Amino acid sequence: MKVHKVLYGLFFLLAVVVLLLPLAGVAQGDGFYTVSQGETRVPITPLENAGTAADFYAFANTQSNTGFEEANTAVMFLYRNTISGEISLFVLLSGGAGTAGAVSMTLSGVPAGANWIVQDDEFDFRDTWALTPPTGSVTWTWDEARGDGMVLGPMGVDFEVSLFPQFTSGITQVKFLTGNIVGPTEIALNLIDPIIIGAAQNEPPATAFFVSPTEPRINEPITLDASGSFDPDGSIVMYEWDFNGDGLYDQATTDPVVTTTFTTAGLKTLSLRATDNEGATDRASVTLDVSDLAVTITRTISTVQALPGSTFLVVVRIEPQMDLAGVGLHETLPIGWKIKPLENAGAAFKRSTAQWVFVDQIRANTTKVITYEVTVPESHELIATTLPVCFTISGILQSMSPAFDLPVEGDAKIEITDALNMKTAIAHLVPRVGFDTDDYIDLRLSQKIAPQQLERALEMWTYDEPVPWTQGAMIDIHMMKELSAYSYTCTPVDLPLPLVPLADITAVRTISTPVPCNNILLNYYGPGGDKAGSTFTVKVEIWADQDLYGVGLEEDLPTGWKVIPIDNGGFYYKPSKTEWVFPSKVPAGTMKTIIYQVEVPQSSAIELAASDPCYASSNDIYGLVDSGLPCMETVVTGDSGVDVSDCVSVLVAISRWDVENDVLDITLSDKISFQQVQRAIAFWLEDEVVPRTCDQTVGYHMLKEIIAYWLTNTNICEPLPSIPDGPCDPDTSTCDG
Repeated sequence: MKVHKVLYGLFFLLAVVVLLLPLAGVAQGDGFYTVSQGETRVPITPLENAGTAADFYAFANTQSNTGFEEANTAVMFLYRNTISGEISLFVLLSGGAGTAGAVSMTLSGVPAGANWIVQDDEFDFRDTWALTPPTGSVTWTWDEARGDGMVLGPMGVDFEVSLFPQFTSGITQVKFLTGNIVGPTEIALNLIDPIIIGAAQNEPPATAFFVSPTEPRINEPITLDASGSFDPDGSIVMYEWDFNGDGLYDQATTDPVVTTTFTTAGLKTLSLRATDNEGATDRASVTLDVSDLAVTITRTISTVQALPGSTFLVVVRIEPQMDLAGVGLHETLPIGWKIKPLENAGAAFKRSTAQWVFVDQIRANTTKVITYEVTVPESHELIATTLPVCFTISGILQSMSPAFDLPVEGDAKIEITDALNMKTAIAHLVPRVGFDTDDYIDLRLSQKIAPQQLERALEMWTYDEPVPWTQGAMIDIHMMKELSAYSYTCTPVDLPLPLVPLADITAVRTISTPVPCNNILLNYYGPGGDKAGSTFTVKVEIWADQDLYGVGLEEDLPTGWKVIPIDNGGFYYKPSKTEWVFPSKVPAGTMKTIIYQVEVPQSSAIELAASDPCYASSNDIYGLVDSGLPCMETVVTGDSGVDVSDCVSVLVAISRWDVENDVLDITLSDKISFQQVQRAIAFWLEDEVVPRTCDQTVGYHMLKEIIAYWLTNTNICEPLPSIPDGPCDPDTSTCDG
């Protein structure tokens, strides 16, 4: 908060000497003189010299010669002839090396009997002069390196003349001179506002006042103290106060100290006009920044939903930054709702009206907490025909000193329903202890999801258990991720999750099959009788460039395929849906890995494609990774499917051929050995069908390919390496024998 104290008037740039003048003004023997512009009034002293004003102006060569002329400057001052005592007003416009210019000026308050003592360039056809006290006007036009001006007088001993100048051109600053005629002090004025020069026999009072407190708030008493004001030649008989800055005085008193309050916040201007015993006045102003009332009164309701007959908790916090006396709280609840106080914070409580009264003063910067339970009527007692329906709790905090009525802020609405939403139910869940007890709901609990509540929610999600008080609703993966995000960020469930930027989430799937090139071989049993050909392994790796909360993975596999988790990487797994949820934070840059095994069901009814006798079907796996916070999802990339068949290609069969036992063994290497090449040659020579290849044989070109894979030691799932052209090019040359 700032307090801006301003003297009566506009902002003047005063020279150092002026700042050192007594603020009460300068009293000459025959009067007190001031110059004013806007809201600022400054005491001045006429320049004194033994001679007439015309002699001091020294008009010659069509311009003044006082020694105070200044290029492109309007110089003004009062002049006293010390012989006659007459006061004159001088106006000097430019001169010396100044540019050409033009000025017009109207006057008001010209004393009766005053006239033009000097009319600079009176006979210049461009200048005009008119004077009929109390008004007058004049216009000047001068050439380069010249000037203009005038002297008005005699002014008398009691006057207030106003000058309304219009500096059209040639004037860039305005100065008023005061003090000794030898080296006078300069007062800087602006070029826009009227200039008022005044004189009075009675010296006006010096007015100032102070405000306490300096950082007031609405409805707080404010003391205005003008005890430091004084009248140099008499006494102050009246203090008039303007509390709203409208120029009208709201209170008049002989006491220099008053109090007031403001009911609205913002910048306020307070003004004082002091009048002395001879009728002279002076004014002072202060600008205050009034703040909102420094009392915080908030209500917190433990739930946003409740069922008929249920009980919830209400907490009201009173936090003042000032002392309060005579404080009361009145809460208004729907008809028929029962209230049970738990903590009254030292206040007396009246149950029939739900009112609290504090007998003691509430000190500044302390906190008073009132806590009570509310029980909702049963369904047949509610003033409502159907559910859900919203009800409101309202309240007023009242204080006698300072006097105010404040509405209670914070929670006010509560929905009465026959089924809680999932987030509200979990936040108020009391988990069962063991399998011989039941979960239940306590609406008096916090709106934040505690770790044990999240743990129980994960169990309910995993095993498809209904959540109490939700009409049998069950948690799906999207809600589970959201619950995890609310729990880990400690966000109340009645508020939105924090806003965070979107993340760059990466999820990659890698499939490892027993048969090369992502192939599944049905109806094949290993040496131990296991379904070795129809079982494969999947690895999903997940990471992001920022923290994730409530991360989930959903894998969509063909119907009937069985998933067996191997390593869940800290995720919770739900077998009925092939879903995983990580209930806490995945830090930025941290990789989470899920590994699971898949069993493809055996089948004897394989439908073959005409173009490929070994082809059966291609089965895709589709997955999504998403998070509760930020709320976004991404598709799992990488390997996305396997080829399912009850046959293998000839190339695969040869690479997997157990030569010693002359049977197919899918556990062998992806590279072809010399012994396997020999067996392939035997298959070729005899035109023998290769087992488990859908009646295929080793052909001429296939045998060459098998030999090339052996000679280059290349994995059969990779292409053969390219071989550069040799010296024998059958298209362009012949080979020597």
